[in-house]
Amino acid sequence: MKKQIIIALLCAFAISASAQTINAAYVKALYQQYPTLPSDFCPACKLWVNPYYRSIADTAKHMPLVTYYVYTKVHRLQQENGNVPRTGIYAAWHAADGQPDETKVYKQANVESPDMIAKGHCQAWILLAYDINGAILSDTYTFNAGMEYQGQNIGTEIATEELCRKLTDQTDSVRIWCGTFGSQRTYTKNGITVTLPSHYYKIIKYNDQLLCYWMPNLPTEKRALLPQRKVSHDQLIANLGFDPMAIFKE
Repeated sequence: MKKQIIIALLCAFAISASAQTINAAYVKALYQQYPTLPSDFCPACKLWVNPYYRSIADTAKHMPLVTYYVYTKVHRLQQENGNVPRTGIYAAWHAADGQPDETKVYKQANVESPDMIAKGHCQAWILLAYDINGAILSDTYTFNAGMEYQGQNIGTEIATEELCRKLTDQTDSVRIWCGTFGSQRTYTKNGITVTLPSHYYKIIKYNDQLLCYWMPNLPTEKRALLPQRKVSHDQLIANLGFDPMAIFKE
């Protein structure tokens, strides 16, 4: 009964939002509600908190270093029964308030790179698209996106997203820490330089289980390689030089 009430409330929120005109002005006003904040995690780091997830990003390298989101079974059911399309403004990428638009840098990267480079989510669109604002805010440069080879994007990365959805059949909530690490090279356009990370990482916690993945950002990555990308929590901490779970605590 409690779950049904929650779903009903979420549906009411979605209906309320859909009654508004969702346009560029709406998106701008949405982002202005959530300004970036100072962070001492790195010299150019900023903290960004919105109602859906938290992020610390290196705004010089345009890399999300650590993000945190609690995904629930209710979120999955709401997304599956909702009608947020992955088209138009709900799939367009935006910069956080006061941050630069990286669109032309990605276009330049795909001119220079022989392999397609995608805007790679840390916290996945499909996990956040249980309402309109979640879908929009999921597509945020720097704070929830890194330059990601398309092979990795539809390989081990999407495999972790599918895993999180399946896990909600076993538990009511899945806690997800995700970020990017390292540098393979950079791409520059109009004075904006974006780093191509060497790795994505993800921590998935559910019930009393902890899964950690260290995923090379390579065009050759495949879904089937995910089991090979599993590492211990201690190894992940050693790779990163910090513990994401200690940065954003439950």
